[in-house]
Amino acid sequence: MKVERPGRPGVGQVEQSRDAGHAKSVEQAKAKAPEERIQVSSLSKLISQFRANPEAIDHAKVEQLKTDLATDNFKVDHNKLAEAMLREEM
Repeated sequence: MKVERPGRPGVGQVEQSRDAGHAKSVEQAKAKAPEERIQVSSLSKLISQFRANPEAIDHAKVEQLKTDLATDNFKVDHNKLAEAMLREEM
């Protein structure tokens, strides 16, 4: 059972007007939206370079790192890490 008050549109009409308003607001938002840009991190650039030139990978160093990580011999120099993170942000 549907109850409507005089002077008010039916439920279907309300939904249509909401959809039309939403579509209009989406179009307005698109018109006002700033240009989209993509920034590629330096790590992504390195990965792309290695994919393009796989011979550049130092496989011996990679294997040594894997071994150090597996045997808990990999040590992080926290100062170097912090400095590199700060450089990346600047």
